[in-house]
This record gives sequence, C-alpha cells and structure tokens, in this order.
Amino acid sequence: MKMLTRIITAALLVIVACAQASADESWPDVPLPPKSNTQWIAQSERVNGVPTRVMQFQSSEGRAGIVQYYNSYWSGGYEHKPAVHELPDGTVIGQMHGPYLMTVKVQDGERGTSKGVIAVAEVLGHAINRDPGDLPMMPGAHVISVVESDDPGKHSRLLTLVAPQPPTSVSQFYQSSLANAGWAQVQAINTPRVASAPEGAFVVFSREDTEIQVSIAGVPKGRGSYVVANYVTKDTGSGAR
Repeated sequence: MKMLTRIITAALLVIVACAQASADESWPDVPLPPKSNTQWIAQSERVNGVPTRVMQFQSSEGRAGIVQYYNSYWSGGYEHKPAVHELPDGTVIGQMHGPYLMTVKVQDGERGTSKGVIAVAEVLGHAINRDPGDLPMMPGAHVISVVESDDPGKHSRLLTLVAPQPPTSVSQFYQSSLANAGWAQVQAINTPRVASAPEGAFVVFSREDTEIQVSIAGVPKGRGSYVVANYVTKDTGSGAR
C-alpha cells in the first residue's frame, strides 16, 4: 500500500490546486490500457480516509506507449492537461474529473512490456485521515497510511507507520501493549539481521472476532523500523464499515 499512497500523493501535488469540485459527479470510467490484462485489487476501500478504487494491469505495450495513450486520452474534453510525474520506479499520469483523481502508475515489465496500477480516488470533499485508532503508538512514531477495505465476511484496516526505535524494541512494545489491552498472542517470529535483509519480526494477536498481524522491519541503511499492522474483523457482512 506504500506504492498506492505514492501514486495518489504524486499526482495530487501536481494538479489538485487547479481542480474544481463537483459533488454530484459519479465515479468516472477509466479506459483500460491497450493490449492489457487487468484485475481488481479493491473496488471499495479508503486510503487515508479517501474513497478509492484500484486495479492492476499487465500490458504487452511498453511504458512509453501506455503514458502516451493516457496523455492523449485525457487531453481532450478536460479543463487542464493531464499531469505526468516521473518516479524512480515508474511514471504516474493523472487527471481530475470533478472531485475524482484518476491516476495510472506504469512500470517497465520484461522484454518491452509494462505493468502498473490504475486508481480512482474521490479526493475532494474528504479530509485526509491517518488516525491510528486503538493501535498503540510508540514515542516518535507516525502513521504513513491507513487503508480500509471490505470483502465478503470481513473488514480490514491496514496501517503503515514508521517508528524511531529498532525492531526488537518495537516488537517488545507491541507484545506488551496488546497483551495488556486484552489481546491474546497467537504467533511471534523474530528474524535476525543478515547481510541481505534488516532485522525484523512478525507477531499475531487475536481478540473476539478480530485478529491483528504486525509486521516489523528495520529501516534499510538507517535507524528505526517500518511497522505494518493489519486488523481483520470477520463476520462483518459485505457492507460493514
């Protein structure tokens, strides 16, 4: 979900200042990339409080061809030209449609092909919300993203954050804090630091109909830890929030 956050942020910084809100617009249809296979990642989720739909694709067309296709398609009938933003790992092209930000992130695939993610986010009219909820927070930690989604029979809330402490301290903090809050520890795995990977840990807790999976990894070539906490609540029904 780190990639998805980067997609929305990159395009939003470029074009949202000149966008005009239109509260009664319906979700826009984004054309599929040429010569592509697609599949849904999420048809209904909220990224930092913003309603979002996400699809991934693979195409036999190269990255430049995909960017050219959307640049041409989104240049007609819109008040502003689409925004193109180069990232270290790909290209993001975006366009506003009423309150919706449509973005495509495309990366190079093998042998001249491409792959990427198509996202539509209702960015206007929704305040950014990175509230950690009842997840305990270590001193100095901050939330990068909060992604909520509903699937048949379960609701998921995925939080990504950065803490200044090393993985061992973060793991001990969550094992202690969640146990004190009434969560039962189900699993705990610690991985030592090796030349090819930083130190890390994976711990799982459960309480009633909810499970928390906490993945912890040291920041490569730096201090602190990345933390991904996934709350999964079962038996919620397909429309629960």
